[in-house]
Amino acid sequence: MDESDTSPLPNPFTPDFGRRPALLVGRQPLLEDIGNSLSLGPEDQGFTRLLLGQRGSGKTTTLAEIREAAAYSGMLVLDVDAATHGMLERISSCIADARERHETTVLSTAGPTRRHRWLSGVTLGPVGVKWEEMPEPLPRWSLGYHLETLSSWAASQGSAVLLTVDEMHAGDRDELRRLASDVQSIAKVKGLPLAFVGAGLPEMAHTVLEDKKMTFFHRCFRDRMPAIAYDDAWRCLRLTVEESGGVVHEDALRLMASAAADGLPYKLQSIGHHAWELSGSPDRPVDRRAAAMAVDLADEDMTEKVVIPMWHDLGETDLSYLKALSEYGGEASPREVAQRLLETPSRTLARSERRLAAAGHLVRTEQGTVKLTGPLTAEAIQTIAATESEYDISGADPTPRPSTRAMPDRCNAPMPRAKAKCVLSRGHNGGHRSRT
Repeated sequence: MDESDTSPLPNPFTPDFGRRPALLVGRQPLLEDIGNSLSLGPEDQGFTRLLLGQRGSGKTTTLAEIREAAAYSGMLVLDVDAATHGMLERISSCIADARERHETTVLSTAGPTRRHRWLSGVTLGPVGVKWEEMPEPLPRWSLGYHLETLSSWAASQGSAVLLTVDEMHAGDRDELRRLASDVQSIAKVKGLPLAFVGAGLPEMAHTVLEDKKMTFFHRCFRDRMPAIAYDDAWRCLRLTVEESGGVVHEDALRLMASAAADGLPYKLQSIGHHAWELSGSPDRPVDRRAAAMAVDLADEDMTEKVVIPMWHDLGETDLSYLKALSEYGGEASPREVAQRLLETPSRTLARSERRLAAAGHLVRTEQGTVKLTGPLTAEAIQTIAATESEYDISGADPTPRPSTRAMPDRCNAPMPRAKAKCVLSRGHNGGHRSRT
């Protein structure tokens, strides 16, 4: 960069959903486990798996890391999302594009001679796969047959096909059923190297995964996206700042890491982003004052972009359960919750607890109590509930009250021809009128 260039350096923190951070922390054990499963091939249960996590937990970023490593190893990578209708067509379209993306990724990083197998183990040497020679699809081929042909050909080359599908919780049921049937037939029944990694919100456990026509997804290995540990948060904040030319004071670092610990990667990136901006980094160090302000702003970001969307995703019974739990400060016995919700059957409350636990909103403690976890804290729930209660008219007088707004005096001048009086206001301009 030109020494005369005084434009500010870009903020190295990325509090954007799906955008890869400068430093990925807290995900290495998960990535290594997935890599091992892909190395072992279709016989390993983790060869087809699901990543379940709340918004901001790093699902999309983790999928990107998996795809990059898989392409580097010589696999053909197919990447789609299920957020909108047309997922099957998008898979068909990206098959043609995958070869070019695969070759570009490998050649730009290490060259084709440094590809290593995941399927047969990294110690067996490079894989000389020539994806440009893969069979050309015919118009009459179905998606399932196309995937099967690719997987069979990849097996002959000592490699594999990896299909990743993001936003599965929002997917069209018919499309997901078709995909589940195809992947199960290819990877499990026929044992061909078609790896699958899907990602979605934890609520899938009670929607997609309970669909009787998608038992394959129900049997996929499941990974829960882990929370960020204090040590990982501390390391991420420090290294990201220092590698971008900045300085962070130790007390500020401890404050920010403590606020991010046991939380989502999104909050970690949001804290770092605000701290960098508020302190004027890299020209000035991140001090405790900037760190404290950054934590407050990150909490606001979490409320707007994570907590409120989470809240609106829940059904009325689950919302009532969480409100009751928040009234006890976030932890209570099942009996205490039931006492707050006397009109709700016990069976319904038990199902609500299971749904909320699967979504990561609460846990059952060793003492037998139910305790809130994650971004939906007792304080956050009470704040949202207070706003909603302002619109509650259940205890109000149902009789509408007449308006107290003063009405203007009418002119009431007689209009003999119309056999009426003027309806305009007193002192009006122009002629009289019998109707407005």
